[in-house]
Amino acid sequence: MSSGSFFIDPDNISGKTAVMSGDDLRHARLALRLGKGDNVRLYDGLGGIYGAVFRSVSRTEGILEITSREIEPPPSLDLTIAMGIVRGERFEWAIEKGTELGASAFIPLITERVEDKALHTPWNRMDRLMRVIASSCKQCERARFPLLAEPIPLAELDPEGYDAAVAFWESAEAPNISAAAKGRLRPRSCLMVTGPVGGFTDDEAHMMKGRGFLLAGMGTRILRTETAVTAGAAIIQYLWGDMGAVSRR
Repeated sequence: MSSGSFFIDPDNISGKTAVMSGDDLRHARLALRLGKGDNVRLYDGLGGIYGAVFRSVSRTEGILEITSREIEPPPSLDLTIAMGIVRGERFEWAIEKGTELGASAFIPLITERVEDKALHTPWNRMDRLMRVIASSCKQCERARFPLLAEPIPLAELDPEGYDAAVAFWESAEAPNISAAAKGRLRPRSCLMVTGPVGGFTDDEAHMMKGRGFLLAGMGTRILRTETAVTAGAAIIQYLWGDMGAVSRR
């Protein structure tokens, strides 16, 4: 039986040997009291899941023998979340929940209403955001890390290559998502877009519609940016992904 789960850099796996160090090793040694002979479960962030046993443990390095390997199947829906940039913790919270809800990739968006302060706060510290992603993947036992792209202007967001592209907009012009999606073939990939604080301008929304995005609403309430990301991802996964009544898995 496994005594714990850890993410490990694929570069630290060679053949049937894996090397653990840093914070994970300290957690294994000091918090979980793991040592030679203890079994653990390793995730490489690329879909690989490994059973492993510690063969030696020091203060700086743990050597593990890999005893089994499997590949996590790809998601039934390849969901990319493009979201307007917001300040630090709120952006991290959206990344965390989007990861738990199965997003395959995140694209930070620069839109007309993005606050200047949001562009210069710790949201764009990629190392910190990747730690948020790793922690979320560990919490929900997910073996594939979502990709995190560099910020781009909304005008450069391209819906081509996706089976569906949905932009959530709070305007009364936008039909409810269930009505907007009715009759559409179930996609295998979806680009979901949400705005920053204050949402999208009319010009931005109409520009997206002209480029092929499906404009849709999420009811009559005005949601915080990070709430919209979470609600939108859950709705999309229910309609087309693995949270609905029918799953491809």
